[in-house]
Amino acid sequence: MRYASFLQDLAASGSTAWAVHSEAMARHRRGEDVIILSVGDPDFTTPPPIADAAVDALRSGQTKYSAAGGVAGLRKAIAQTESKRLGLEISPDEVTVTAGAQNALYMTMRCLLDPDDAVILLSPPYVMFEGVVRAAGGTPILAPLDADRGFALDPDAVAAAITPKTRAILLNSPHNPSGAIANRAAVERLAALCVAHDLWLISDEVYADLCFERSFYSPRRAPGVGDRCVVIRSLSKSHAMSGWRIGWAVGPAAFAGHARNLLNNIQYGGSAFLQAGAEAALTGDGADTACMKEAYRRRRDLLVEGLASAPGLRALKPEAGIFALADTSETSWSGESFSWALLNEAGVSVLPGGAFGPVLQDRVRISLCQPDAVLAEACARIVHFLSRHAGQAA
Repeated sequence: MRYASFLQDLAASGSTAWAVHSEAMARHRRGEDVIILSVGDPDFTTPPPIADAAVDALRSGQTKYSAAGGVAGLRKAIAQTESKRLGLEISPDEVTVTAGAQNALYMTMRCLLDPDDAVILLSPPYVMFEGVVRAAGGTPILAPLDADRGFALDPDAVAAAITPKTRAILLNSPHNPSGAIANRAAVERLAALCVAHDLWLISDEVYADLCFERSFYSPRRAPGVGDRCVVIRSLSKSHAMSGWRIGWAVGPAAFAGHARNLLNNIQYGGSAFLQAGAEAALTGDGADTACMKEAYRRRRDLLVEGLASAPGLRALKPEAGIFALADTSETSWSGESFSWALLNEAGVSVLPGGAFGPVLQDRVRISLCQPDAVLAEACARIVHFLSRHAGQAA
């Protein structure tokens, strides 16, 4: 029997990207001593008040169908949160709740793209972005970030990639995998391009609550983009709620109406009791989330300092998020061969940078989602591993 042709691309990219991580998890399940630094799943427990709110809602009978696009209480809480964060008036009618940010991104693409419409992705893109565009019938086009300036947003490179088929630009800031934050001037130039070429601007801001020293500027605040900008967010990273699958899109009310119609056909409503927990996450005092942010900043510094003596390896200090890139170009390994050798010999899994595209083939992405002591042990193993192999061919 015949299957849709785009599935081949999705299967190929998915298996390649996560091969090291999948093997590491298999070994970990067998009881082997493996430190997992190849995925961004927070090690923190969801703050108890959030879990309590969900349990209370579950026990009170909030187990029936709920409205597509989110229950009223959560949409109101998101609107209030985004209004405060963006310094704009956001209405609950502009909010669509989804099963995580990935679902929000796919839903957005399906609402905006006709077959063969092009979406410009900033390269290196998050590993799933190209697949999401293809799954929605679109064509991904890559525009390079400026790697020599810490993967800075380059509006000139984006402008050069625009064609008559371009329908949207996807901005991911803070950036996964580099942790770079796009500066305000570059973001406003990108927004101006969207206005000039009548394009949608999709902004993936899932790490916006995890910026360290440098401030974040959302393109939703840029002049003239209010009716052409969709912001994607979630609670997965900032509140240690990855398994809850709570994300959202904030866009024009007309977009939200189309999004709810789409969700009615593919998902209907989400779990009401989980959304009650999400509402508590957004209306609480935020003490736990502030502690998580500080922990990630501390772990970032621990990692960069811990790898400073690793022969040939250079860790790049991220400005935000839960990952750091490390450059293997001065070792005898590519990112791919380094990742496999490190797993096999030292019991540490990192993600090969090539999963994000050829531009990162000599880098690896390292997660900060382990306790300090475990992360320090991983650094010690990496330093020892490279010290043993210094001067050898891979």
